[in-house]
Amino acid sequence: MQKLFLSLVAAVALTGCVAYHSAPFDRRITVSPELGSAIWVTDVRLTKTTSLQYTMQANIVNNTSGVVEVEYRTVWLDSNGTELPSVVSSWTPMSAAPREVVGLASTAPSPDAVDFRFYVQSSRH
Repeated sequence: MQKLFLSLVAAVALTGCVAYHSAPFDRRITVSPELGSAIWVTDVRLTKTTSLQYTMQANIVNNTSGVVEVEYRTVWLDSNGTELPSVVSSWTPMSAAPREVVGLASTAPSPDAVDFRFYVQSSRH
C-alpha cells in the first residue's frame, strides 16, 4: 500500500513538472529564440477601457535560477493590420528575478487599435 501511495505521489509530481515546462501559445506573442525557455509569456488579457481603448496585459515568467535581462515592446494594429504609432512600440528594458512573474501592461494609442503584437528579446542581442 505504501509503495502504491509513493508511486501516485511521484506520478502527480512528475505530471506537475511536465505541465510547468510547457509555455502557452499565442500568435500575437513573439519571444526571441535566444531566450530559449528562460522566459515565457503567459496570461495574455485584452480589455477595453471606458475611453474605448484596449489595454493588453501579459505576464512574463522567469523560468531560470538567475536574473534575466530582457527588452519588450507592444505594437498596436488597426483593423487593416497597419501599425499605429505609439510610445509603447519602442523597446523597454526590464529584469526579472529568478522564478519571478512580472505583469506588463500596455494601452492602445487610440480607439482605432483592434489588435496587438507583443515582443520580448534578450537585452544582450
